[in-house]
This record gives sequence, C-alpha cells and structure tokens, in this order.
Amino acid sequence: MKQNLLPPLIKKKYDTVAFQKFLKISIALLLISRLFILNFTKIPDVLGQRFELTTPITSLKKLKEGLYLFQHGLDPYEGGLYTQAPLLLFLYHILSYLPKIFESLLYTTCDGLIAYYIYHISIYRKKNQLSLYWVKSAPENKFSTDTENAVIDSDNDSEQELKVPPQKLGIKKNNKLFKDISSQRPVDILLNPLLVVTIYLVNPFTILSCLSKSTIIFNNLAYVLAIHFAIKKNINLSMFFAALGSYLSFYSFVIVGPCLLFLIENKNDSFKKKKIIAEAIGLYIVYVASLLGVSYLLLGSFRFLKAFYGVVLSISDLTPNIGHYWYFFTEIFEHFRIFFLWVFQLHIIIFVVPSILKFKEQPLFLTLVVTSLISQLKTYPSVGDVALYMIFIPMYQELFKYMTYPFYTLNFFLYSISFEPLMYDLWIWQGTGNANFLFIINLIFNIAQILLLTDTIHAFLKREHERHYPEFRGKELAWK
Repeated sequence: MKQNLLPPLIKKKYDTVAFQKFLKISIALLLISRLFILNFTKIPDVLGQRFELTTPITSLKKLKEGLYLFQHGLDPYEGGLYTQAPLLLFLYHILSYLPKIFESLLYTTCDGLIAYYIYHISIYRKKNQLSLYWVKSAPENKFSTDTENAVIDSDNDSEQELKVPPQKLGIKKNNKLFKDISSQRPVDILLNPLLVVTIYLVNPFTILSCLSKSTIIFNNLAYVLAIHFAIKKNINLSMFFAALGSYLSFYSFVIVGPCLLFLIENKNDSFKKKKIIAEAIGLYIVYVASLLGVSYLLLGSFRFLKAFYGVVLSISDLTPNIGHYWYFFTEIFEHFRIFFLWVFQLHIIIFVVPSILKFKEQPLFLTLVVTSLISQLKTYPSVGDVALYMIFIPMYQELFKYMTYPFYTLNFFLYSISFEPLMYDLWIWQGTGNANFLFIINLIFNIAQILLLTDTIHAFLKREHERHYPEFRGKELAWK
C-alpha cells in the first residue's frame, strides 16, 4: 500500500532566523504590554463592565462581591448574587492579601501559559501535516505534460504555474527544474508554531478577554492543558484538567471526547483502547467528585450546585450577553419555558456527538469543531469562548485555499463587532432602542461564527476527499 501513497508537497516559508526572532520579540512585547495595562491603567475596570467580555458566570465584579460576603462569614450563594465556582473564592481570598500586581501577573501568566502550550500543540499539528499521505493517481516518476500541473521550483521556494507547454520553452522533459505533481497535490506552507502563538496573542478577542479580567481565562487554560497532556498520552493530567475545565465552566465536559481520541491514537489493540477509555472516564469522574468535595469542605454545603450549575442549566439570570438565550427566555411564555430549556440544552448532544463520530480519526480538528459549537450553544457565552476556538484555526492554514466564503465571514464579524456596543448603548443608556436592536446584532455575530465553522468543515472534508480520491482533485464538486 505504501507504493500507492505520496508525501505532501510542502513549501518552507516564514522560517527564516530573522522572522523567528521577530516573532519571539513580538510575543514578549505582547505579554509585557498586557501586564502593564492590567497593573497601571484603568482600562481593565472599564472593560470589566462590558457585557461582550464578561457574563454573570465569568465577571470579576461578581466574584469580588461574592468574596466580600465569604470573608464576612456570609453565604456568597445566598440570594443568587454569586454564580461562579467556589474554588475561585479561595483563589481570590489569597490574592486579596497580596499587592495588586500579583493579580495582574496571574492573568498575564495564564495567557502566557496558554500560548506556551498552544506552541506544543502546534508542533503536534506540524508533525501531523507532514505525515498525511496522498493517494497516487499516476506513476511517481512519470513526467506530466499537463500545463495545469507543471510547477517550477525557483530559488526562493515559490511555485509558478506555466502558461505554455514546457516543450515550447525549449526545456527537456527530464529537466531537474521540474517535479512531477501529476496527482495535483496542493502545495502547502509548513506550519510555523511561533506564528500560531503570535496570532493567538494578537487576536483582539484574546486581548480584550484578558484585559477585562474575565475568569473565563482559567477555563481556557484548563481546556488547552487537557488537550496538551492528552496528546502526550498523560492520562492522569489530561483527565484532571478536563475535570477542572468542567468544574469551572459546565459545558467544557465536551473536551473529554477529543481527549479520549488523543489517548487512544496510534493504538491498534482494541482491548487496550477500551481499557484506556474506561480508565480515563473513571479518572475524570473521580477528579470531578474530588473538586466538588473540596468545594463542599470550603463552604460547608452543596448550595453552590444549584446557585452555579443550576443557573447555567436553567438560564435564570437573563443579563444580556453575546448569545441569544437571554432574549428568547425574556420573550417566551412561562408555561413553555421548561420545554424549550430541554430543547436548547439537548442541542449540545445533538451537534457534538455526531461531530465526534464523524471526525474521530482527526481529534485535533474535532477539538476545533466542538469548541466552536460550545461557544455558540452555551447559555452564557462571551468573547473569551470565541477566542478559545480561534486558537485552532491557524493550525489548519492549508484549508484557507478551500474556503468558499471567507470574505463574507470576515465582513459579518467586522459588522457585528462594530455595531454591538452602539446597539447596547442605544437600548440601555440612550433609551432610544429596545432589546431587538441588541438581539439582531447578536444574531449577525452568531451567523458569522456559523459561517466560519461550516466553511472550515466544508474545506476540511473537500481536502480529505481529494486526498483519498485523486480523480476529483482540482475539480469543483456538487455536494448534495
């Protein structure tokens, strides 16, 4: 079977020493600027009030209100004022006795750790990029006279299509300038992990999420760590951080699926696969129970289960956010509420489970898909959730050439981001609008996310189809 496979055509780019140094300096400056703004300006206080960046589940203001009650011997979950994880109270209880710079260092360090482990995940993706073989459609050494497939390797590693047959240029068939790509394999740029890290740190969603001091950053760190240790086949740490992510943000339990696939990757023995899966699920349950147990010891009751996870599942807090559940449950009749709660919560299973079954052979791409789905389907989404799945998109840069609607998707994002603050201001502060203004712009923002996800999936499936079926390469397919 090996003789029927061809390696990918890779073009080295963005890997010069000067460019690598530039990326490293940029990463350092981006982290230092975060620390400076967090510690020496009032920008975090302003951003912390924005509904796009924080929710009742991730707001630092809500956390400090709960901390005040906790430090004065009162139940922070009484009356529904505090709706976050109990262990965050313990963390900020320690920080309250330290200088302000330690809080700023905490958020900067979390972003830096996420960037560090993204780098290692990108290295895994780079190896994966080099290992994906293409099915051969013609003898490997046969020269192709098809001018659409002829490629010249120039000194600067750029490829140029010939507009006339090589014979008319006076070039012999066996000229070493030519290489056979009669199978029409695409020429991909080799992934640069440092560039992926830089894109993450320069992403406006990432910057705003960090500077607003949203507690979603702790969930994002646990999420990335779970993936990293699953790739490294460290079952204990992977399941611990998956459990921690689920504890901090309920819907993060979906990461268990991709982690299990990473853990059993390259394992041929079915019995060993089942053993690893059973052990991982058992460890995940133990770690979740342990975290809940520690929370009980800290507070002396399980009231936080209803006050935290109950709010997430019942959507009892209708504070506006970038999602659409708050609007729907504001307008709906009360006797329909329970029915639609079940319908919306079941959407997680309806979309995530088929995705796991479809992309079980590509766990990293599956991670992108399920993370994007959760950012759109969770009850209290924020910009930090969008930044989380956008981590993985630059790792699949070879899909960009297959995308159908990148221009429209970008414009949808720019349009919705530009008008979101305006619509909120017209409704809440000016009083010249209503909730419909904000809902419509939120709808456009979610349409942009749907377009991005569906276009990425379509590009991935199209590329995989061309990789396995040479006769369809370079042709437009009608998907039914």
